[in-house]
Amino acid sequence: MVEITREVTELKGKHRGRHSVETALLVSSLPITPDRAMELLLIVRSYWRIEAGHYRLDVTAREDASRVSHRNSLRVLGVVRRITLGFHQAWRAKRKISGNRRSKTSTRR
Repeated sequence: MVEITREVTELKGKHRGRHSVETALLVSSLPITPDRAMELLLIVRSYWRIEAGHYRLDVTAREDASRVSHRNSLRVLGVVRRITLGFHQAWRAKRKISGNRRSKTSTRR
């Protein structure tokens, strides 16, 4: 068992800017030794990367609230939600880059 401590800062909402410290326990069948610490860290980070993607889908597309039960419909809607989320993230990134360029060019004049 491994104890993981992380600092969390709320980025949005009414608690924006609030800091907290969370502790999580990792139970693994892998042998836990100090020389495998980096490997375990990478495993945990890859897990949370996947969970963050699921969280985005649940919040933006309300995926968990979906009442669709037909297997093919679930698959099609899942793909459409992921594609839509990907387009939205690309649009935001492009908008952020072009916004930075505009602010730099406007200060040069």
